[in-house]
Amino acid sequence: MQLSLILGLVALIFVVATVLVIAEDRRAARRAAQRRQARLADLGEVDPLATQRLQLDR
Repeated sequence: MQLSLILGLVALIFVVATVLVIAEDRRAARRAAQRRQARLADLGEVDPLATQRLQLDR
């Protein structure tokens, strides 16, 4: 009984920690993307992939 309770609590803590790490990674990636876009805007480039999306008439 006590062993299953302890294992359940450990599993719950592990799941919560995993969710927190994933959320922090996503938040950090979003901040990095915003900083990257701000640096590009400072250089005058709004969208670095815009030239790749353009299609020429052939």
